[in-house]
Amino acid sequence: MFEKTKVNRRSFITGASSAGIIGLTGCLNSTAGGNGGSSGWTLGTSSEGSSSFRIGSTWTEYAKKNDLLDVEIDAVITEGTSASYRRLDRGDFEMSGTTTQLLDTSPDQGSFEEKPLQNFDSIRQVRGYMGFYNFGLYNADKVSGWDDLEGRPVAISSAGSGTRPPVEWLVDQEVGLDNVDNRYMAFADIPSALRSGQVDAAFTWTVNKSTPQGWFQEIDATVNWEPLSFSDSTISALNNDLSYSTHVELGSDTVSQFSENYQGAIDSFTLTYLYVLHKDRDPDTVYDIAKMTHEHGEDLVEEDEVMSFFPDPDAFLGTIHPDVPIHKGAYDYYKEAGLWEEYDLTAPPEA
Repeated sequence: MFEKTKVNRRSFITGASSAGIIGLTGCLNSTAGGNGGSSGWTLGTSSEGSSSFRIGSTWTEYAKKNDLLDVEIDAVITEGTSASYRRLDRGDFEMSGTTTQLLDTSPDQGSFEEKPLQNFDSIRQVRGYMGFYNFGLYNADKVSGWDDLEGRPVAISSAGSGTRPPVEWLVDQEVGLDNVDNRYMAFADIPSALRSGQVDAAFTWTVNKSTPQGWFQEIDATVNWEPLSFSDSTISALNNDLSYSTHVELGSDTVSQFSENYQGAIDSFTLTYLYVLHKDRDPDTVYDIAKMTHEHGEDLVEEDEVMSFFPDPDAFLGTIHPDVPIHKGAYDYYKEAGLWEEYDLTAPPEA
């Protein structure tokens, strides 16, 4: 079930039929926001309290407050990043977040096997917006690690979150996904679930290494937790078999920046989050979004430290998917800004 994806995205995109793209364009132009113009856009983020919603809200509100974009963009709460990506595919939003893992398995592998994306050939990247360093933890007053989790309740993620597939993969590697009692719940509900014994373990993350989630801080303050270590085989698979993730040990110096309860090293695995939209979205608007989010990146970090991806091209361009095309509007800006040649990315066929 959880195998490395080997699809050549560049071949897939360039081989898409022009008839299919023309048909898609007509469909998307009929959705809210259409092809840009003067009407507002919606940005599909994730569940309330998530980093995706926090980041999306920060830069869209900053743009509104400072009148930086001709099109007003509203960040909206969704069922999760994975759900946002599916809803973008069917035309609910003008732009949404997704992950390198979800791009890697699109349109019909992994979590898309039973319900494939319909319009993957039209998906275009804009920029990365954060990197997750995911890790597992358990209530040390209840269990003692992976071996104790067989048959026990484990909080995997929000059902629609982009973290769900890689966490399921990790649990399957370590103990077998079918051997635990999987729980999918709102992230804000996980701390109380750990305290009450509703779940014995959970998965969380830091953003860009050292910025914790608010609900993790609640866990840290109220639960005697310890991290779930990764086996050698899992570390090898992360580094060699998954094209979208690697193993990173968060050292004690980093951990001490976000945790008071635990001060040792923590095994984590990476996941890059990025913005995508369909190829027919107005290139001038996408150009302006790419330019504003880069050139005002330092100001956005001042608004919220979780925005540290925004001014750094090595982060927002260097970690996105190399084989899924960039939108023409963003491509035009990155070329103009002298950034394009620094990274091995795929130019849009439209260019």
